[in-house]
Amino acid sequence: MKGEIKALLYGSLPDFRWTAVYLTGAGMEIGGRPFRVLNARSHKNILIFALEGCEDRDAAVTLVGMEVSVRKVELPEPAEDEYYHHDLIGMEVTSEDGRKLGRITDIISTGSNDVFQVDGPFGEVLIPVIEDTAVAIDLKNKKVVVRLLEGLLPERKNKE
Repeated sequence: MKGEIKALLYGSLPDFRWTAVYLTGAGMEIGGRPFRVLNARSHKNILIFALEGCEDRDAAVTLVGMEVSVRKVELPEPAEDEYYHHDLIGMEVTSEDGRKLGRITDIISTGSNDVFQVDGPFGEVLIPVIEDTAVAIDLKNKKVVVRLLEGLLPERKNKE
């Protein structure tokens, strides 16, 4: 279809009903510009949209590089032991033995697993989110407990 745009998905939303998206980028107002979704289909980790007001290739090209988002209230509840990245950013991370590692500042999707980027007294610590490391995630109290595998923790920096 002419005028379709492609967006990279950050996770799986197989049953999500796309009704509207917000595009944010250079020169756009805060919160983004709303577009009604006429059609949406996925292919691997790519979502292909037909948007109202974007009927041809020239219109689609003007949207390249923009961030696509939806309203948080429209997202489905995640399954048990699944979390949205936006819920985890800013959470306090401690090790099983009680060491404060800092806060999650970013989550890197690698394809096989996510990686928490944690900034704190040890500097930047990258923690793979795998069964061996993710011990507990407490959304209510905004705390994550991790098991530190050999070599994950760098030498301590004076950032306290």
